[in-house]
Amino acid sequence: MQSDYTLSPSTHIPPRPAVDELLTKSSSTIKPSTSSHILKIQHRGPIRRAIDRVRLEYYRYEVTFGLYVMTPGEKLVTNTFVIVILTLLLWALLLYFPPLLYQKLGRLVWLLTGHSGEEVSAVLDIFSKYSNPLIPTSMTENAMAV
Repeated sequence: MQSDYTLSPSTHIPPRPAVDELLTKSSSTIKPSTSSHILKIQHRGPIRRAIDRVRLEYYRYEVTFGLYVMTPGEKLVTNTFVIVILTLLLWALLLYFPPLLYQKLGRLVWLLTGHSGEEVSAVLDIFSKYSNPLIPTSMTENAMAV
């Protein structure tokens, strides 16, 4: 039993000339003579590219977190909150991460070599004096002793 909505395997639809003409006119191959003005590459300076990149990233931030639907006042409050949080996070990272890193490196050296870590901590203490002047050396010495 054959349905009226399906074609039999032996049925072949011949191509229509109008369809073939449209396909050849709108094919994806573009002739070089007609596309030379389309394919011109715009050379931009590094400053312009950096500005465009910042604008693109801000646009992505607005679209991702829904800021594009907010009023300018709401955007100001939200962006201020985000900037304050990111600034505090960066400040804490720069302030507390280097001593923690030196402490963990001293423990790693102790685990790998079996030395008490005093000579390693002396070397790391020299680095910590120059890496973070905001933290007194007594804090790094106490951290190494633990």
